[in-house]
Amino acid sequence: MRIGPIEFITPPLVEGPAILFFIPLPDFLSNMPFVMQYADGKYGLPVTITVISTWFVIFLLGLIFKIGTKKLEVVPGNLQVALESLYDFLYGIIKQMLGGWVDKYFSFLSTLFLFILGCNLLSFIPIPWATIKDGIFSIAPAFRAPTADLNTTVGLALLTTAVFLGTSFKINGVLGYFKGLLEPMPFMLPINIVGELAKPTNISIRLFGNMFAGMVIMGLIYKAAPMVIPAPLHLYFDIFSGVVQSFVFLMLSMVYIQGSLGDAECPEITK
Repeated sequence: MRIGPIEFITPPLVEGPAILFFIPLPDFLSNMPFVMQYADGKYGLPVTITVISTWFVIFLLGLIFKIGTKKLEVVPGNLQVALESLYDFLYGIIKQMLGGWVDKYFSFLSTLFLFILGCNLLSFIPIPWATIKDGIFSIAPAFRAPTADLNTTVGLALLTTAVFLGTSFKINGVLGYFKGLLEPMPFMLPINIVGELAKPTNISIRLFGNMFAGMVIMGLIYKAAPMVIPAPLHLYFDIFSGVVQSFVFLMLSMVYIQGSLGDAECPEITK
């Protein structure tokens, strides 16, 4: 939508995340994966808006926890109370699922949840980015929800996969894990392999699909009614759906880890 020299750009719909800049590399590294030629024979690693948005979420979370834990008080302030309440809430949820193993996996699972939640809610933060090109002053969203990019959700799913596979190898041994794929009958091996491959596929596609679909729907609404700000829909697609999908990813990750733990008891408890 253009009003005089000002152009308002709606969020991207189905196009991939835009490349913002390149990190220059010498020519002998031009054959490395992901390296692209960007100008006058120069090669570099592309940095997309997804990467910038991910860096922003990491920086924001680090800043909040740095400030909130810098000076702990016996009589806590508002931020300390909020962080302590968040800790108790997540600790209780993870303990209900993992029992005595909660301390082993709390750092990973809580960080995973907070990162996904921050990524999901990022599109709700009204941070504009202004550019001037060919005399046109354009305003576009500064960030894009990283979880609306399949690369991010697959990476998170692979992290969870590495954790529950590592847990299974530690509890059952490598041979024990592969023997478990033959249970309850050897002919179940192909089905069990498909089931294992379905775990990271399930959590990555589920998170990506929901966040990307919400972004597309909101973009279409803005295309159809650019002068209308559908706040209730933002509350649903950006906040409600973002929070729910963060919990879904957390719960499924805990289910997979619990499945790898089986009936094993935490060594620190049995001592």
